[in-house]
Amino acid sequence: YKYACRGLFERHKLLFSFQMCVKILENANKINTDEYSFFLRGGVVMDRENQMDNPCQNWLSDTAWDNITELDKLTNFHGIITSFEQYPRDWNIWYTSAEPETSPLPSEWDNACNELQRMLIVRSLRPDRVSFCATSFIINNLGSKFTEPPVLDMAQVVEDSTTKTPLIFVLSPGVDPTSQLLQLAEAKGLAQKFHALSLGQGQAPIATRMIKEGIREGNWVFLANCHLSLSWMPQLDKLVEQLQIQKPEPHPEFRLWLSSSPHPDFPIAILQTGLKMTTEPPKGLKANMKRLYNLVTEQQFMRCPKQDKYKKLLFALCFFHSVLLERKKFLMLGWNIAYEFNDSDFEVSENLLSIYLDGYDETPWEALKYLIANINYGGHVTDDFDRRLLMTYINEYFHDGVIANSFYKLSILPTYYIPKDGPLSSYKEYVSMLPNIDHPEAFGQHPNADIQSQIQETRMMFDTLLGLQ
Repeated sequence: YKYACRGLFERHKLLFSFQMCVKILENANKINTDEYSFFLRGGVVMDRENQMDNPCQNWLSDTAWDNITELDKLTNFHGIITSFEQYPRDWNIWYTSAEPETSPLPSEWDNACNELQRMLIVRSLRPDRVSFCATSFIINNLGSKFTEPPVLDMAQVVEDSTTKTPLIFVLSPGVDPTSQLLQLAEAKGLAQKFHALSLGQGQAPIATRMIKEGIREGNWVFLANCHLSLSWMPQLDKLVEQLQIQKPEPHPEFRLWLSSSPHPDFPIAILQTGLKMTTEPPKGLKANMKRLYNLVTEQQFMRCPKQDKYKKLLFALCFFHSVLLERKKFLMLGWNIAYEFNDSDFEVSENLLSIYLDGYDETPWEALKYLIANINYGGHVTDDFDRRLLMTYINEYFHDGVIANSFYKLSILPTYYIPKDGPLSSYKEYVSMLPNIDHPEAFGQHPNADIQSQIQETRMMFDTLLGLQ
C-alpha cells in the first residue's frame, strides 16, 4: 500500500484502498456480487411502463426513484418500494439529514442492512455522501491507516532504491521537488556530488555524460523535465537498460533521479524499473498541514528570536496555505479561477515572517499582510473577487488577537485553533489529531457548499472502479 501510494495522484488514493478492500472481501466470499455490481452501476430503468409511480415526488428526484425501483429487484431489498409508500416522512428525514450515512434508516431497514447494503441506499438517494461511506467501509474492514496515505519521505525512498532503479518524480503543476532533493543530498553529505540538469534542446549530450560520470564516481544525477526532451527518451531508455547489466557494478552511491509531467511517450520500461513518486499537495487540511510542518526544519523553527509570536503566526500561515489549496475542491464556489499555489509561496512567506518579526518590536501587521497575501500569494491571482477573498482570509488569521488570546479559533468549528506554545514536535502532534474529513465551515463555507464537488468525486469513483473491473 505504501509503495503504490507514493506513485498515485491524490484523487486515486482512496480508490486504490477501496478496490484493495473489495478484492480481499471478494476472495473471502464476504461480498454479494449482485449488490456490489449495483453499487457501481446504479439502477437503470429499461421499462418505464411498468415502473411504480414515485410516491414522494415533491422531494425525491426521478433518478433516485429509478435507483430505488431497481434496488427492489435485489433479493435483500424486496419491499423497499412499499416502505417509501408507508413511511414517506421517515425517509424524507433520513434523506435531508446532514450525514445520512450515519443516521438510522427508517422502519425495519436499519436492522436488516449490513454495511454494503447501507451503502447501496446511500448511493441510490444521496450520491454526494458515497466517498464518506467508502472511507468508513475501508476503516471498518482494513483499518484507518489505509485511509491516511503516508507523507512522501524521500530519505526512505533512497533506502528502498538501488543503483539500478531510477527514481522518478511525476510532476504536478506548481510543485518543484528540486529544493527538497538538494536538502536531502546535503543531509546525506552528498551536496558536492549532486548534479542537476533541466532537459531541453541540446542538453542530451551533457545528460549522457553526467550519467556516465555518475556511474563511475558515485554522483546523484537529477534530470528534470524529461517531457521537454521526448526525442532523447529512447536513448535514456537504453542507458537505464545498460545500468541493469553494467559490469563493473555502478558506484554504490550513484542514483539517477528523473522528473517528468505525465506523458504517453515517456518510456514504459523506465517506469517499470523505477520507483515513482507524485509531487502533488495531499488532500485535506490535516494532510497539507502535516506536510508543511515536515518542510520546516528544527533550525528554521528556532531561528526567530520572537518565538512566542513566531510559533503562533507560523501555525496561522500553515492553516492559511492549506485553506487556499483545499478551497479548490468547491469548484466555482471556491475560486473563480483555479490557482496553483505552491511550496515556494509558503517558504518565502515563512522567511518574511521570521525576518519582519525579528526586525520590529511592534508586530508589523500591515506590511506582513501586504507582502504575504497581496504580493506573494496574490501574484498568482488575476480575479478581483478572488483577491478580496485572499485578503479576507489573511485579515482573519493575522491580527493582534491571534497572539494575545490563547487557543485562538481559526474557524467557527471548535476543532481548529492555535495550540499552546511548545517544541516543533508538539505542533506536529496536534496536527496529526485533526479530523480527516474537512467540514465546509472550516473554510467559512455553508454546509451545502461541497455537495456538487462530492457528486463529481462519486461519479469519478464509479467510472474508475468500473474501468478496473
